Amino acid sequence: MLNQIKSTSTKAAEQGAIELLLACHQRIRHFSGVAARLAHSSGSAEDEIIQAADGLYRYFTVALPLHEADENLSVHPRLRRAVPPGELAGPAADAMIDQHQAIDELVERLVPLWILTRANPEKLPEVAGEMCAIAGRLKEIFDIHLKLEEETIFPAIQKYLSDTDLAEIVREMQARRKTG
Repeated sequence: MLNQIKSTSTKAAEQGAIELLLACHQRIRHFSGVAARLAHSSGSAEDEIIQAADGLYRYFTVALPLHEADENLSVHPRLRRAVPPGELAGPAADAMIDQHQAIDELVERLVPLWILTRANPEKLPEVAGEMCAIAGRLKEIFDIHLKLEEETIFPAIQKYLSDTDLAEIVREMQARRKTG
């Protein structure tokens, strides 16, 4: 199916902040791939197209904003306070926030296409070209964004944030998902 994803066996409550963020990255990669596959799936069964479009809509309008909030509200401020001046992780944390805006702009363009496709899967061929171009650009930005986080931000989290900071990030992430 277009929208399948494996669930992780470890419970979120047992994971640390970086593990939770990495699990989010796994889902981002998955759903970015689904977005690209949906654009090329005009010959697929209508129910598969509907399911994929619905899954993309839900992920990118509910789960991704929660992940961005985790980084914007929980990770970024703590890193900016903890990282010494002159360290690469400070500007990298700012770049992370800026990249969220570019990602959000592309998602805003894709959401109406997914809504249309979910309601009228037979219209997929009409929007496939636009969907493919935007989904491709989204994947490019995510590749850069996730690399920045995994190679610079996450090591800085481990280096500069205390166990108390990390535990608080996890609590905040869990709270967002209970209310979000």
